[in-house]
Amino acid sequence: MSLQNLFMVFHNSHSRNAVKYFADTCIGLGCRNIIYSKLSSAAASIGIPEAQKTIFKSGGNLLFFSDIPDIIEIFNPNLIFFLVPQKFANEPVPYANIAKELQHDKKILIIIGGTTPGVTRKELDLGKGVFLEEVISDVNPITQTALFLIGIKKAIQENE
Repeated sequence: MSLQNLFMVFHNSHSRNAVKYFADTCIGLGCRNIIYSKLSSAAASIGIPEAQKTIFKSGGNLLFFSDIPDIIEIFNPNLIFFLVPQKFANEPVPYANIAKELQHDKKILIIIGGTTPGVTRKELDLGKGVFLEEVISDVNPITQTALFLIGIKKAIQENE
């Protein structure tokens, strides 16, 4: 089983470096479907071209949207999770459930805010807010991305 139906979304950032690091992290940990939404200034004009180069060189897929509802409309995912700090969510990432759903070819969006928390309450209502149990205090979105992808890869291995 692979991460072919896992779509990592980086939402609401103004940092060109964070956009590039998100791509590097996703690609480096085996996720090839990378989506950006609601990027501003240098994140969009400089970060996306830099990330695009990394993603395309690795055979990955890059999509860019203006906002989360557009992503949902196009992909019609089976599950939508917002990876947020613990104070904004009620339950930890359900790795085993996500691994099981990926095994059944379900489309899953994991949305990570480029700022803390990076998503509004209205946006959070579009899916389910979850947190990383391993994280004691807030960490940057790139660290969240890496920890999530490592966790889901372990869950997939255990589910095989």
